[in-house]
Amino acid sequence: MEISGTSNRILEVNLTQRDVKEIKVYEKDRKMYLGAKGLGLKLLYDRLAPGIDPLGEDNYLAFMMGVFMGTGAPCSGRFAAVTKSPLTGIMLSSSCGGPFGMALKTAGYDGLLVTGRSENPVYLIIDDQGVNFEDASSLWGMDAEKAQESLQNDKKYGMLTIGPAGENRVPIANIRSGDRFLGRGGMGAVMGSKNLKAIVAKGGAFNIVPKDPDLFDKVKKRATAYIKRNSTSNDLRTFGSSDNVDWCNDGGILPVNNFQGGRHDSGGKISGKTMRDLYQTRYHTCKPCSILCGHKGTLEDGSVHPVPEYETVGLLGSNLGVYDPDQIVEWNDLCGHLGMDTISTGAVLGWVMEAGEKGLLNTPLRFGSPEGVTNAIQDMADGKDFGEEMARGTRWLSEKYGGREFAAQVKGLEMAAYDPRGSWGQGLSYAVANRGACHLSAYPVSLEVRFGLLNPLTKRAKARFVYFFENLHLPPVAIMLMDVSIFSKLFSSITGMGMNQWEMLKAGNRIHTLERLMNTREGIRRKDDTLPERFLKEGRSCDEAHHTVPLYEMLDDYYKLRGYNHQGIPSAGTLRKLGIELKDPGSSFEKDADFRFIVPKGKRVKRLYLSIMLWFVGRAMQAAAKVDKGVKKEFESIPNGFRFALAVSPAGPAMVMEKTSKGRVKYVGSKPGGKPLDLNIRIKHLEAAILLFTFQESTAMAGAMDRLVVEGDVPQACTVVRILDMVEVLLLPKIVAKLAVKRYPSWSPVRKYLGRCMVYVRAVLGF
Repeated sequence: MEISGTSNRILEVNLTQRDVKEIKVYEKDRKMYLGAKGLGLKLLYDRLAPGIDPLGEDNYLAFMMGVFMGTGAPCSGRFAAVTKSPLTGIMLSSSCGGPFGMALKTAGYDGLLVTGRSENPVYLIIDDQGVNFEDASSLWGMDAEKAQESLQNDKKYGMLTIGPAGENRVPIANIRSGDRFLGRGGMGAVMGSKNLKAIVAKGGAFNIVPKDPDLFDKVKKRATAYIKRNSTSNDLRTFGSSDNVDWCNDGGILPVNNFQGGRHDSGGKISGKTMRDLYQTRYHTCKPCSILCGHKGTLEDGSVHPVPEYETVGLLGSNLGVYDPDQIVEWNDLCGHLGMDTISTGAVLGWVMEAGEKGLLNTPLRFGSPEGVTNAIQDMADGKDFGEEMARGTRWLSEKYGGREFAAQVKGLEMAAYDPRGSWGQGLSYAVANRGACHLSAYPVSLEVRFGLLNPLTKRAKARFVYFFENLHLPPVAIMLMDVSIFSKLFSSITGMGMNQWEMLKAGNRIHTLERLMNTREGIRRKDDTLPERFLKEGRSCDEAHHTVPLYEMLDDYYKLRGYNHQGIPSAGTLRKLGIELKDPGSSFEKDADFRFIVPKGKRVKRLYLSIMLWFVGRAMQAAAKVDKGVKKEFESIPNGFRFALAVSPAGPAMVMEKTSKGRVKYVGSKPGGKPLDLNIRIKHLEAAILLFTFQESTAMAGAMDRLVVEGDVPQACTVVRILDMVEVLLLPKIVAKLAVKRYPSWSPVRKYLGRCMVYVRAVLGF
């Protein structure tokens, strides 16, 4: 049988009720969200309420096939999965090769949604006739590979399995398909929480035929030829992705000892070239793929094993100070059997080793030594002893034990194996990636470091580059093709829907923005689009210039391109332009999203604006000290005769306040007047002050972002910040004050509104 283009059939399985229904994909959704990740996000946006438990039965796990899947288009063997992550608490998407995607697509389905929770361990068998529920008691406890082998009765079968880590709901558990993995963010834990051990798709019932086969063949030949003669695909075909070790080491971005360094003399011992010679590797890859990056090799004992990918080599190798290929192969195999993400596993182990060095933990794990690592990995998968805590990830560990500044994670997801201090575009990409520190969201490191086409240590154009490749939505292949029209023509030839390259990019923008919107419903804001302090303040040991990532200037440019407000929320105008319907219209979220800040333009205007604002805030602080009980109480802890200032550097406007010898709070003016200051809080530059005094950023956030310098007593500075927050609550409407202060207080109407009137009157009149 044949399917013309796409089947537009998606299965929805409720494990609690053992109910199966079929969802129809309409042409509008297909064109707006394409397929795979995009369509999966749209389906979950319509089904998931904010705040649900990722490991609860209400969470969905979506396995979605792309439009190109099954057609023979180059690099079309990957499928996507979408869920809410138990590691990060936000949306999670992952893509994977292996046989499952092709099997499900040729069984007649474009996707599978799974929700609910089975009372007992179960696995699903899917064919062109529907879904069967099978008892998985005999499979429960098996490792992911053995479970797969026990179910593999036909070459046309494609499977997804979890290992013990998934069964134990470990937040960094993955899902296996052949020798490939849905690796990041705890997909396997979600599957395990549903008591779902495996999914078997029996493919082969349908052939996928493009609507316009002549156009398809023409574009396919062009794309395949380009990929085959591309130097990157040739290197991947010859050496595998661990070929990246050499150029990352040369470029100073190889993770060494938990990202303390970026280069090591022993890096060549774990490179793709070394592994090719050592293991006589041969490619073993997904169908149909023109890149052939997956490799297997033969060890000294004659056993055949997958050769670790670059991310695994970097995080389980140099990141731990280990340069023994056999050892890395062993740990890679162990993670594969247990069903656990090698990137997060390596990052956690690296953090634990450094925390041990710094005295935060009592651990036998040490950089440069493999001793204890195998047991630690096993304990993580089993949820045993300290392994149970390690498996919660570096964010959780650093919040409990300290050391957050060197926890290599963003939004809770551990960082991939590229040090952003040597690739600033990659740093921005890590910070803004929707699922956390993802290297595949845009992958600018390739053009910055591998090919040298972009200066890696400049901010120029990085926001635009990241924005473009996020919208393109296919970064690894895109970097080889560099031609959006190929994707749009393939889409058109397969589906019969007209799609030009600009519509393709707009669809990518829509998909990315929808995912961001779903994350902001979970509380994600600007404060989360950041990097660990190590990458913002601390240089690499291999870099004499000690470069760090100048993130926040790039972040502002990126938000403008995306149509987000300063808090990182897609504006209502952006959503309308992209055709995204906002759930819960009229909510406070919508008001926050649609709020527009008026920001003065030009340096002279900005300085004048800040002078006026500091003058008025100073007078308002003087007034509030007389009429508001909270402000009065805070000033009581400040000694009489204490003088402090809030000033903009260098030589910018200032606000000087004094608590006189008689205990009266007084606005002194813009200059100290010859008397020494007991405390000076300096805002580092004009733009940082504009953020603060257009109320786009709280004083606490400005401090966290390293925009403030405190000269004097830090506890007194904290008191001043609390006073400033209370004054802002009195001065500003709630919609603005919520963004300007760390936490909006619950005050009585009398205190808030009567106090506001009194402060305004006194501030204007100056008494």
